[in-house]
Amino acid sequence: MNYAILLVETILICFMLILFYKQSKKNGLYLCVAVLSSILGITSYKLIDISGFQVNLGLPILMGIFICSNIIIQRYGLDELKKIVIDFLVSYISVFLFVNLVGVISYSEYNLVSNLAYDELFAYNLVNLRIFVSHIISITFLLCYNGYVYYSIRRNKNSLLFSNIGSMLVIQFIESIIFVLMSYIFVYDATELFGMIVVRYLIKVVIGLIGTLPVYVIVKMKDK
Repeated sequence: MNYAILLVETILICFMLILFYKQSKKNGLYLCVAVLSSILGITSYKLIDISGFQVNLGLPILMGIFICSNIIIQRYGLDELKKIVIDFLVSYISVFLFVNLVGVISYSEYNLVSNLAYDELFAYNLVNLRIFVSHIISITFLLCYNGYVYYSIRRNKNSLLFSNIGSMLVIQFIESIIFVLMSYIFVYDATELFGMIVVRYLIKVVIGLIGTLPVYVIVKMKDK
C-alpha cells in the first residue's frame, strides 16, 4: 500500500509538471516549484514504512522540485538558480509558519480532541522542527549544488539523460545523508539511520528515473 501511495504521487507530479509548463511555460515551472514546496511543508512530517524502515511521505514531492529545477536550468540557464531557491524557501517556510500559527490559535482546553487530531495529522511539534530545519538546509544544498553539477555535465556531455541521471545519483545521495542525520540522529540507532538513508536514496533514484519522462516532454516543447 505504501509503495502504491508513492507511485501515485509520482505519476501525479509528472502530469503536474507537464500541465503547468504547457499552460504558463517558465512561470508555470516556478509556480510548480511553489506549489510543491507548499505541499512538502505539510506532508513531509509523516513517516511511512518501506522495507522495514521509516521514510518521509513527501519524497515524490521533493523529487518534483528537483526535476522542475533541472528543467528550468536546462531551458533557461544557471542564472535562474537563485530564483528557484528563493521560490522554494518562501513557499516552504510560509506554509510551515501558517500551519503552526493556526495550530496555536486554535488550541484551547475546550477543543482538545480536535487539537489532538490536528497534531496526529500534521505532527507539528518541537521534534519536527528538526525536520523543518533539515529540509531547508538539505533542499537548499540539493538545489544549489545540483544546479552546478547538472549544468557542468550538460556542458561537457551535451546529453539530457546523462545530465539528469548523473546529477541525481550524486546529489540525492548527499541530500539523503544530510537530511536523515539532521532529522533523526539520537532518535533512531545507527542501523536504522543507515537503512533510512539507503531506502530514501533508492526511492528518490527510482522517482528520478520516472521523472526523466516529463523532462524530455517539456524540453521538446516549444517555448513560445
